[in-house]
Amino acid sequence: MPSVGSPIRHLFRALGALALAAGAARAQVAVLDQGIFSLTVGGQRVGREDFSIRRTLSDGSVTAQGNVLRRDTRSTVALTTDSLGTPLRFQVELVELGRPLLAVSGEFRRGGLWSGRAVRPGSESGREFRLPDPVTVADDGVVHHAWFLLTFGHEGTTPRLDPRALTVRSVVVERIGSDTVRLGMDRLDAVRWAIREAPGGTVVREVWVDPGGRLLKVLVPAEDLVATRDDPPPETPPSGPAYGASEPNPNRNRN
Repeated sequence: MPSVGSPIRHLFRALGALALAAGAARAQVAVLDQGIFSLTVGGQRVGREDFSIRRTLSDGSVTAQGNVLRRDTRSTVALTTDSLGTPLRFQVELVELGRPLLAVSGEFRRGGLWSGRAVRPGSESGREFRLPDPVTVADDGVVHHAWFLLTFGHEGTTPRLDPRALTVRSVVVERIGSDTVRLGMDRLDAVRWAIREAPGGTVVREVWVDPGGRLLKVLVPAEDLVATRDDPPPETPPSGPAYGASEPNPNRNRN
């Protein structure tokens, strides 16, 4: 009889194969943002998150990959969207002290359906549901996915897929205004944004980006979590449309 943990191991192997296939196809890409965040809770360092966000030049799709170390847990996350920010593929693996805790995968299917699968020790579940059009995506377990909300969302209410929870809920993207962020000895010009769970509701994220739309700092009030970039982004920002979060996304109207 298979062991209780066998389903999660099988999914981990499948996710590993997908990652290798994605690596083989990673040709002709443009780096939109990449860096390392230091994570603090209550002013105490609890971990780090390294990430990269890249655009495939052939079809405009965007892939974000991240590794999060937080106390005794480690997670790897990969997300791919199309050129307009619609989620295409997602996967996350969460491990604590070498023991698998969670593996979630999801993919966009014909007819606008999102098909997701979650495996935990001793249990497995799946859900398939239709996505709104348009829709943005951000996993609550990482901070760098705020980039997708700002780049592909718009000021006001927008539907957001949480691919780890397999749910869609609306969030409100609100521009606060110009600000500055201190990174080490550098003080950088920034645009400050708030992500709310409803109009006038609780702020779930505050996000600071540079004029090129690259992430500088993310605050998660409910967790007292602050993610601050270790080093400033390169002086030359990425070029092309939909990179600057300080401007409305010209592609948000999909019809």
